[in-house]
Amino acid sequence: MAEADDNQIPFKPYILRAMIDWCEDNGFEPYLLTQVDDETVVPREFVQDGKITLSVASEAVHNPDFGNDEFRFDARFGEASRQIVLPVRAIIAAYPAEHPESAIGFPYEPPTAAPEAPEATSASAKRPTLIQKIK
Repeated sequence: MAEADDNQIPFKPYILRAMIDWCEDNGFEPYLLTQVDDETVVPREFVQDGKITLSVASEAVHNPDFGNDEFRFDARFGEASRQIVLPVRAIIAAYPAEHPESAIGFPYEPPTAAPEAPEATSASAKRPTLIQKIK
């Protein structure tokens, strides 16, 4: 199997957008489960165990921009509209609310930090598993 080109666009945002489209086309409500870190912009009062689950149904979001690096949109929480920023690397699952057994899971990817020491970098660390089935 050929190694991925560093300039190649990652497929994860495409899979996420496809799951959202599939849910909407079938009348389901798409949810995203996101690991919250310093680059995630969400109402912190709704974070539980370091994660947040958000509906990204077309009726629930305003001004969506589902890009390759981050998903941005406005959503209402009570009476207040809030801007949401979900780094794609922090989204760990996408699923229809009505069928959570159909979830697509992803490993959490922490924010990019300073380069690791050479001995800490291995071939397996360079190729993480990108999709995991959630049971």
